[in-house]
Amino acid sequence: MDIRKIAGGACREEKEAFIFSEKTVQGAKVGKRGADMYIESPRRFKLFSDAKERVDVLEGEGFIKWKRGEIPFSAGDAFETDAAGEYELNGNCAFTVKK
Repeated sequence: MDIRKIAGGACREEKEAFIFSEKTVQGAKVGKRGADMYIESPRRFKLFSDAKERVDVLEGEGFIKWKRGEIPFSAGDAFETDAAGEYELNGNCAFTVKK
């Protein structure tokens, strides 16, 4: 159970490669491509991880909050989660989650 910042920074993804719903989820615009997600969040977005995932922050800044504390982020940062359970990205940001 861990969330850690990884070297190399965020991998850019083309927003157009994702299919977006007209409806918002938790106030955010969510696009999907298979199991991957592109999320544009105005303030906070909750996620749940029971396996390894990669989170790439494309725009904005804020912090990741989870049961073991908080980790600041800004555009260009990348993180790996390993069965982290529930966590959330707080801040006006755009990011991808790759499973």
